[in-house]
Amino acid sequence: MSLLTRRQSASSTQAGSGYSLLDSQLTLTGDIDTSGSLRIDGRLNGSIRRADTVVLGAGASVMGDINAREVIVGGTINGNVHAAERIELQPTAIVTGDIITQVVLVQEGGVVNGRVEMQPPASATPGIKQAQLAERNG
Repeated sequence: MSLLTRRQSASSTQAGSGYSLLDSQLTLTGDIDTSGSLRIDGRLNGSIRRADTVVLGAGASVMGDINAREVIVGGTINGNVHAAERIELQPTAIVTGDIITQVVLVQEGGVVNGRVEMQPPASATPGIKQAQLAERNG
């Protein structure tokens, strides 16, 4: 009985602590909704919603939008990317779509065909708004 109990407690993990992989041999059609980390080395025809970290390998492609905390791109994205904290474009990256994030790192060779909108961290926003109001009223 104790062995069964031990297995159940060992298999229970926190939500969002998982790591998923789409192999280079795999083509997936449909949206992915995960709170964990995701690495794509194949092809995804769909969007990724509310992921923690998304890593797109050098030969991979996504035809859809990506919404995650952090995105690292080595392949091709045809869609908009909303990275709550950070996006990194490696030398082999091509993004055709808009990027919204706080921090952008584009390595030499990385390509963005779209708009890049950088937002201040949430904690800095009130101070910036107060400074802008002071200038207007000044």
